[in-house]
Amino acid sequence: MMTAADMMIRDLIYVHPNQPIADVLLQFAEKKVSGMPVLDEQNKLLGMITVGDILTHLQPHFAHTVDLLSFVTYYIEETPMHDLIHEAISQPVSAMMTKKHLVAVAPTTPIEDISAIFSRQRFKKLPVVDDHGVTVGVISRGDLIRYIVKEMVQQSV
Repeated sequence: MMTAADMMIRDLIYVHPNQPIADVLLQFAEKKVSGMPVLDEQNKLLGMITVGDILTHLQPHFAHTVDLLSFVTYYIEETPMHDLIHEAISQPVSAMMTKKHLVAVAPTTPIEDISAIFSRQRFKKLPVVDDHGVTVGVISRGDLIRYIVKEMVQQSV
């Protein structure tokens, strides 16, 4: 049986709640990710921070979209974007992170359950948390698809 441990990314990219949003944006750009877990000093999950969370914070009525190009175009035309961004990047991650309705899986969670969570929820990433509450990995929808395809190819060879 394939589980979260088989496909999770173990090299965690994460932030702490007191870090400024500027750090998050730099990591998004450098690591080419759109979301990451927010962890305490013991690597326990406190929340998630995503591009969508930041966009929602900057413009709540614009929250239904995560299309960065549309967002930037809107702000260039409608508001002094520089001021909005400057104000946002100094705020702590805790001001924008998702704290409620977090869903995490255990390393032993079967792939079928992970697939069901991704299909029912709008999550793009799932943290993987061990029995002690320590975040040990993360799985994205892309990781799941790549793993399934890889396994199918290996089985057909």
